[in-house]
Amino acid sequence: MAEFILTPAIGDNFIGRETLVQELVEELHNKKSHIGFCLYGRRRVGKTSILIKVRQLLEEDKKLVVAYLSLYDIADLSPTTFAEELMDAIVHAYQEKGLLPLKIRIKDLLKSPLSIASELLKSVKVEGVVAEHIKLILEFKKERGDDNNYSEYIRQAFNTGEVLAKSTSTKCIIILDEFPEVVKFKNGLQLVKMLRTQYELQRATAIMISGSIKRTLDIVALSEGSPFYKQLVPKHLLPFTEQETAEFIKSYIGKVGKKEVEELYDITSGLPFYLQFIGRSTKYAGGIRDIIDTFIAQEGDLFFREEFEKLSDKEKIIVAALANGTENLVGIAKNITEPATTVSRYLPNLIEEDIVEKKSRGTYALVDKLFAHWLKKRIVE
Repeated sequence: MAEFILTPAIGDNFIGRETLVQELVEELHNKKSHIGFCLYGRRRVGKTSILIKVRQLLEEDKKLVVAYLSLYDIADLSPTTFAEELMDAIVHAYQEKGLLPLKIRIKDLLKSPLSIASELLKSVKVEGVVAEHIKLILEFKKERGDDNNYSEYIRQAFNTGEVLAKSTSTKCIIILDEFPEVVKFKNGLQLVKMLRTQYELQRATAIMISGSIKRTLDIVALSEGSPFYKQLVPKHLLPFTEQETAEFIKSYIGKVGKKEVEELYDITSGLPFYLQFIGRSTKYAGGIRDIIDTFIAQEGDLFFREEFEKLSDKEKIIVAALANGTENLVGIAKNITEPATTVSRYLPNLIEEDIVEKKSRGTYALVDKLFAHWLKKRIVE
């Protein structure tokens, strides 16, 4: 049986989604194919686990080099840090394959004076177009200053995979987890268009992006007229069905009763991340509801506090009202002593952020039932 974990599932812990993973791997494995993918779905549905599993399988081929970068993991995300982390991820992937003699991480090299960095490149025999490409980026960083005029800096960083792939006769696959965060940069959409244009010129690179917020993904790749529309194949990742939930849990803890499956499915909405934790806990505790309460008490702040604190003051009281069972617009307004027009102004953003869903005309609910449970226990009561 697989072990329950609270991080993206990899190796033997990866269960489910086999058909999708096989499709992604087969296409990306084709060295003559330039086709990329856009993987989207709500938070905690398992996107990162799939990306990591695909990376793991592709890396078994010596002629495939996979660079993975999660924009959520970049501290102080900015155009500059994005460019530098992207280049570092690509170069490090080639270093790990033994295809680049450079021993120092590129992000450390970027901190060095240009003269020292150039000498270091010579000393480790990084030559030709690869050396020239790295020098170009080093020179641009020195001249560029802060985040102004960063478009060319990012373009050159993005093109690093193509340069290295051609120089080593490999295929470079760039995986950008939560890529739509780029849209939040100043002139972010123009930046995405620039990356699309650069991608059209590449022949030895394929990209796969992911995102949780459909609105920003529409802007990037899903809607007609978006930069990567029809350039990346969209793959919508849905939560598990009740039957898939039963199969998932069974693979971890063996036989499980129909009532337990129904309870698990109801509270987790079929999200693999929650199923892993709660399923693990069933080995050591009694009823599902007791496990949920334990989860909220022991782990809820870790998972939900930051998400809650990111909301505006008005959004906080709206989601608290929803967690307390008030679902209609008029009732929410009355509950928080605000005009219905004020509530109406904030709901669209909460819907776009996949925190609230519209159930019917004038009726709303929190998307994540465990988040709602946490709110009720920790904020409302």
